[in-house]
Order: sequence, then structure tokens, then C-alpha cells
Amino acid sequence: MKDQKFFICSALLKIVLASLIFSEAAHAQLIFAARHIEGRINQMTQNDSSGAPASQFATVIINAPANKVYATAVNVASQNPDITITSQDPRSFKFSVTEGTKSASINVVALSDQSSEIMISATAAPQGQDPSTSVATNSIMKICNQLNKVCKLGAN
Repeated sequence: MKDQKFFICSALLKIVLASLIFSEAAHAQLIFAARHIEGRINQMTQNDSSGAPASQFATVIINAPANKVYATAVNVASQNPDITITSQDPRSFKFSVTEGTKSASINVVALSDQSSEIMISATAAPQGQDPSTSVATNSIMKICNQLNKVCKLGAN
């Protein structure tokens, strides 16, 4: 009976230690990957049925807490007199803005205590305009600058 309890305890201990080792390795790999994509702005344009750009999307991961990123994004939007904040949800770190006929939605997602992702969807710029000057990309650049973070347009 004693041998059986020892065997069970030994097996459980091995399982717990193995899971800790593998979870630490996975966490370390995640941090390594996040550092390589931090500050890289990824963007995408969605076309309408005629093939003209309809919406633009941009996203970036930065090393800053979500609440600070959200507050900075709201501050950047409110500093522009041409922009109207149409909805705001500080609990979920989301808000929407309009500028004339254009609109944008901003969402900040907490990836960890010190890492966040900013996602912006916006009305597309006119066809033929350089995608690096999209409303979504420019908005992310302004937020990054306010946070003193280096963000660059990634290869899409």
C-alpha cells in the first residue's frame, strides 16, 4: 500500500513539474515572438463590390498597459477639433469617431499587464492614395508617438 501511494505521488509530482516546465517554455516563446512583432503596424484594405477600397484596418502590438493605451487614444482623438467621439466604452477599451463622412472604430486589447494591441477599422482613403497614409495607420502612428513608442509600417 505504501509503495502504491509513493508511486502515485511520484507520478503526480512528475506531471506537475513537466507542466510547469512546458508552460514556462511556451510563455518564453510567446514573449520572444511578441518582442519581434512589437511596433510593427499591419494593415489591410477591404474593397467594395466594385473593387474600390471601402474599409481599412490596422493593428499593432505595443509594450504598454491597455488602460494607458486607451486613455492616450481617446486623448489623441479629442485633441483633433475635426473629430467627434460618437461612442465610448472605457470598460472594454473601445470607442468610435467620425470626421465628416468618414468613421473609425478603435479597440485596445490587453495581451498582458504590460502589453496591448491596438486595432483600428476606418473608412478607406480614396482609391489610388498611398496605403501608408490611411486613416487607421496614421491614427496608430499618432497614438504610438504620444506613448513614446516606435511603430513602423510592416510588410503586408
